[in-house]
Order: sequence, then C-alpha cells, then structure tokens
Amino acid sequence: MLDLYAWGTTNGRRGLIMCEESGLPFTLHQINIQKGDQKTPEYEKINPYRKIPALVDSDGPGGKPATVFESVAICFYLAEKAGKFLGSPVEHPDVLKWSMFHATNVLCTLGGLGRINDPSFEAGAKSQLDTMNKHLAGREYFAGSYSIADIIPFTRINGIKHDTVKVSDYPNVAKWLERVAARPAVKKAMDAKFG
Repeated sequence: MLDLYAWGTTNGRRGLIMCEESGLPFTLHQINIQKGDQKTPEYEKINPYRKIPALVDSDGPGGKPATVFESVAICFYLAEKAGKFLGSPVEHPDVLKWSMFHATNVLCTLGGLGRINDPSFEAGAKSQLDTMNKHLAGREYFAGSYSIADIIPFTRINGIKHDTVKVSDYPNVAKWLERVAARPAVKKAMDAKFG
C-alpha cells in the first residue's frame, strides 16, 4: 500500500498526479503546511527535511517498506514501480533529459518567479518557456509519449501568475498544458480539495 503525504501546493499536487496516474492504490494524508503539520516529530520520521510531499510504500523493493521524499523522486519511483511513464527504450533518454531539465531549471526558476524581485528570474523563465515552446512544435509531449517529463513540470507551469511571463505567449506550451490538464488522473488530482 502507498501512503502519500501532501498538501495542495505545486509540489504536493505533482506527487498526487503521479499517484493517480500510476493506477496503484494509495491513501492521501493531508499535511497542512499552513498549520505546521510538516514539523511534527511524527512527520519528521517520514521526511527529515520536513517538506511535502513524501511517499511511504509498505511493499517497497524486496518487499520491504520504502520512503521517498521530493516530488520528482516520487515521480521516478512510482513510474518504475508501475512500469509506466518512463517512455519506450527509444524515448527513455528524452524522458531523462527533459525530466532533469524541468527539475533543475524550470521548477526552480518558475518557483521564484513573482516571489523574488530579480529580473534574472523573469529572463530565465522566458528563456526556458521559449526552449520548451520550440521543442514542442509538432509534438504532443516532451519525450514522444506522455511521461514523467510531462508530469514533473505541469503543476509549476500551470501555476504561472505573472504580469509579463504568460503561457499564452508560448502557443505550443499552452496546447501541451491543455492536453495534460485534460487527462482524467490530472484533473482528479488538480480538483482534490485540501483543508
């Protein structure tokens, strides 16, 4: 059995999307970060960094319990466990490189956009969105078929609320965003109520 500990943030919903997409049975435990639930001694045993999300798999590798934290790590773990969303052997290198591009660039830059008063975040966001827009020309998804390379950046790109950085300025990204948002598992995770 899988237990997901999350809240309704972009990182929390990323973990929830992956749980829904995996098709594996799971239980969602709401960790209200506004009330400090992530700082309790009980939760610190699950994630010593005291952030959400975290995943506990009672039937991990070798039949032993496994704990995974960090939303991108959860995506990789569940993709491997479910045998889905890592791409075909030909697509797999693209899944890896686009997943890492998103994890090390896009999530950080777009996460800081609007919170950090630094023009380099805006320039970085525009450059990254331009790169994605060019890559998605003539493609439905980042690595061929739908994969974690699409799940990882979705919540962050979907959450852009900025005066000068707009997804609508990048039509291929906007179409990709609509395709991902229309998936039943994504819709269910995004519609989940927290609190």
